[in-house]
Amino acid sequence: MAVVLKRLTHDLYESATSLLVAPEQLKFTGTVADALAGIDEACHPHGIWLDRSMVGFFIVDTQFDHEFDFCEAGSLGIRTFLIDGQRQGQGLGKTAVKALRPYLTGAYPASAMIWLTVNCKNLAAYRCYEQGGFTDTGDLYLGGAAGPQHVMRQALTH
Repeated sequence: MAVVLKRLTHDLYESATSLLVAPEQLKFTGTVADALAGIDEACHPHGIWLDRSMVGFFIVDTQFDHEFDFCEAGSLGIRTFLIDGQRQGQGLGKTAVKALRPYLTGAYPASAMIWLTVNCKNLAAYRCYEQGGFTDTGDLYLGGAAGPQHVMRQALTH
């Protein structure tokens, strides 16, 4: 199963807002519409495609280090990573997470590290990120609206 990651252009925003997660997951991810409403020049929305269908979404934050002290300067942050609820359980999340490193290395060659936080209660997402090559730093981010979050990272360079 090959997924394709691609930066979203404005004409694809409406398609992206059709991606939904289960109601119990909203506290962890929020909606794509909310994420797109908060976009600025530092945050770049991306889609995850399987064949010709958009099945997922995430944001690359190029100034993640400005908000989070744990993040090294010049690193990237991942926000609002989600797979559409109707497509979950098919391995798409893990496949997309594994594709992040080569994709981001090409799209953001000046960056050496990817960071993200994942809610401590969201065990499925934690495992997905871990299986996709992210490492838990052992630190917790305590500023999340839905409770404590694991801080995870992955090197983009060899």
